[in-house]
Amino acid sequence: MQFIRVYEILKMAIKSLYENKVRTFLSVLGVVIGTSSIVAAVGLVQTVSSSFTKQVKESGADSLILFLSYQPGYQTDYYELLKYLMKQKDLVLTVTPKKSLSLEVLSSDNNKKKCEILLVRPNYYITENLQLVDGRFLSYLDEDRNTKVAVVFDDQKDKLFEKGQQVLGKKLWIKGYEFEVVGVVKKKERLADISIGSASDISILVPFNVGESLFGSDVSSQQFFIKCVSSEKNKEVQKIIEEFLTQKGFEKEDYTFLDGREILQGVISASYLLSALLGGVATVSLIVSGIGITNIILVSVTERTKEIGIRKAVGAKIRDIRFQFLVESSIISIAGGIMGIVLGIVVVYAVIPNLMNNVQPTISTFWILFALGVSGVVGVFSGWAPAERAARLEPSIALRYE
Repeated sequence: MQFIRVYEILKMAIKSLYENKVRTFLSVLGVVIGTSSIVAAVGLVQTVSSSFTKQVKESGADSLILFLSYQPGYQTDYYELLKYLMKQKDLVLTVTPKKSLSLEVLSSDNNKKKCEILLVRPNYYITENLQLVDGRFLSYLDEDRNTKVAVVFDDQKDKLFEKGQQVLGKKLWIKGYEFEVVGVVKKKERLADISIGSASDISILVPFNVGESLFGSDVSSQQFFIKCVSSEKNKEVQKIIEEFLTQKGFEKEDYTFLDGREILQGVISASYLLSALLGGVATVSLIVSGIGITNIILVSVTERTKEIGIRKAVGAKIRDIRFQFLVESSIISIAGGIMGIVLGIVVVYAVIPNLMNNVQPTISTFWILFALGVSGVVGVFSGWAPAERAARLEPSIALRYE
């Protein structure tokens, strides 16, 4: 019997909303906008954050990158620092030096481009997690023999050579010196790339000592990619490097550190804060839409005053009248909430591919349930005052209403 009464009330509520299509549509629209704002805003923030966090994790929370401004007079000190760090077995796993400079490069296909020349050691391939596509990477034999060889990136090779051609064995002229392309690699964004960026959209890898002997005077920056034993050791390693550089006469402004652990923690904290902030703003807009629902239900109560009086006169209970109007407001808010969630998800999946390549959109189940829950609560609270007003109407007064 109870189920039949609930079913009848539900049917009456839906019928009432259907008879006022425009009014219902506008009320639902407000909830859709508020709910979709929560899902879309938080979804976009979480997707960007998770992508960045993944990149930092791949680079390693236990990674430390030292950027040194190039000082020609301190050439020997760079090697001393490298040797010093390699001796810290209890703190450091690997150290990879990298120098960079910007020069014009002429390819054997007669393309001249401004390129970033990276002077690297063979272990750069491992520490930077590069994937070999074709040929080979730089070797220690290349360093021993001072071989002029180069490795190019798969997504950049067509800017130097004719599209679709085999590039292995092709020649590059860097500052007049001939280099042979021996390998093609794919790169993943690393901690340094994310934070600093590159001066050029084309990068070429050459053996460290070969590049130094040929282009040493043109070097613009020196980096050390340091893999620590654990992320807890990052600060300790940073401290001993600072002490070493101070002893060698370096000033604070001559070097900068990037701490993988700090960046990861910062990204996660910023993500939580921004998600909460945007979620809060969107929730306010959802609450404002609830005021609109209250007004609509109040108008509905006023228009149906006589109907309410007749129903109460023939025995309708106060709780049934109250329940009907609460059902109406809840249907509006929950229907709007569901449509808003769908719209928010569609927005995230439509926007992310245009902003970021190869990034999978991320939408937290918590925020979807939060948006739906808030819309449901807004519906109940928005309908409570009008429902209570309808339930407390005196039948004698309601029947005289015109």
